[in-house]
Amino acid sequence: MKNALVLAGGGVTGIAWETGVLLGLRNNGIDLLKDLDLVVGTSAGSTVGAQILSGTDLTTLYDLQLSDNHGEINPHIDVELMTKIFSELLVGGGTTTDEQRKVIGELSLQAPTVDEATRRAVIEKRLLSHEWPATPLILTSINAATGEFVTWTKESGISIIDAVASSCAVPSVWPCVTINGERYYDGGLRNSANAVLATGYDNVTVLAPLTAGMGPIVTAELNALQKSGSHVRIITADAEAVEAMGPNSLDPRKRKVAAEHGLRQGSTADF
Repeated sequence: MKNALVLAGGGVTGIAWETGVLLGLRNNGIDLLKDLDLVVGTSAGSTVGAQILSGTDLTTLYDLQLSDNHGEINPHIDVELMTKIFSELLVGGGTTTDEQRKVIGELSLQAPTVDEATRRAVIEKRLLSHEWPATPLILTSINAATGEFVTWTKESGISIIDAVASSCAVPSVWPCVTINGERYYDGGLRNSANAVLATGYDNVTVLAPLTAGMGPIVTAELNALQKSGSHVRIITADAEAVEAMGPNSLDPRKRKVAAEHGLRQGSTADF
C-alpha cells in the first residue's frame, strides 16, 4: 500500500494549523508520518512538508509555532492588487489557466515587495534542515513569465530553500523567486492543494486550511483520486478554527492560535 500526504496552502496560519493537526493525529494514535511514500506541498504546505521530513519531531515543530521567536515578516498587503490577482482563481472556480497565471506573474513582478534575499532568510529560518529529504517530496510553483505550473523534487537540482521560497511566494505580497534565471511564484495559484500529484497512491490524506472552503476544482481532483481507486481522507479548518485564525492568513501573530486549533482538530479527528 502506497501512502501520500497532500499539504495545501494557507499562509503562516496554515503552516501552524497543519503542524498542529499532524501532532494531534499522532496523539490520537494516527501517525501519518509512518510508512509515508510521498508528500505533496503547496505554498504553506511546502514549508510543512520540508519540516516534517527533516527528521525533527512533531512536538518540536509544534512548539516552534507557539514561539514568538519566529523570524516571520508581517507584510504590507495591497488589498486592491491582491484582490485583482486572486479574482483569477474565482473566475476559474478555484483554478487558473496558463494565460491567467501569466497575467498574475506580470502583476507579481511589478509589485513592490521586500527583496528576495530578505524573504529567503525567512525561509532559511523556517527550515531546520537545508537538505532534501529521503522521502519523495513534491513542491509546486509557477513560472511568472510563462504561467507554466512546475514541480520541484530532489531530482530538480535546486536548493530546497529556493523550492520552498518559490512555492510560498504569494503574488504581490512576496517577491518572485529567481531559479536558474527564471522567476517563480506560489503554486497555490493553480489550485490550493494540487492533489492530482498524488494520483496512483492507495491512501491519500489531505490537510487543507481553506478558510474560504473547498473550491470546486480541488473537490473535483479529490473525486478523481477516489474514482481512480485511492482512499482519500481530508481535514479542513472547521468553523471554530477559521474564526480564531481570522481573515489574514499571513499574520504571524495568529500562528499560536492556529496551531492550537489544528492540535484540537487532529486530536478529535475520526479516521
